Amino acid sequence: MRLITTGILGAFARVVHANQSRAFRVWLIAPWLQSEQHGHDPLLLLVDALRGRGCTVVLFTRPPEQTWHHEAVELIRANTQSIVYTSRNLHTKLYILECDGFRVAILGSPNLTSRAERDNLELAVEFRTTMATATDDIAALVTELTDYASSLRGAEGVTLT
Repeated sequence: MRLITTGILGAFARVVHANQSRAFRVWLIAPWLQSEQHGHDPLLLLVDALRGRGCTVVLFTRPPEQTWHHEAVELIRANTQSIVYTSRNLHTKLYILECDGFRVAILGSPNLTSRAERDNLELAVEFRTTMATATDDIAALVTELTDYASSLRGAEGVTLT
């Protein structure tokens, strides 16, 4: 477990990239998404790591009404095996990587935007575990976070798009 105050989204993108061959599901839960399509864009790095891998990306976001938000959602749809849910009430920012034998969750304040990565003062806690037992505190917490993410599919106001 560690506290992250800079480069939060890049840290998540790098761990996904490093584990791309064994990843089976990625949860991206953020009201806002944006891709700059160049440089050290965390969303672009995530998409590049997951393209053609057979890993399922489960995305929860607000309905994309701005062009930049819509383009980011479409970048994920077009390049990954994805399931997209929307909710006007979404405020959670949670990123989870599930792999064979390894899981990581990042819970904090950043949306999946370049501004959150580069300009904003953001804070997150990262949890990593190789355990899957309820007796390991970090493993139990990552399981609870994953259960929460999964439960959003049935939450009021959530739409499969």
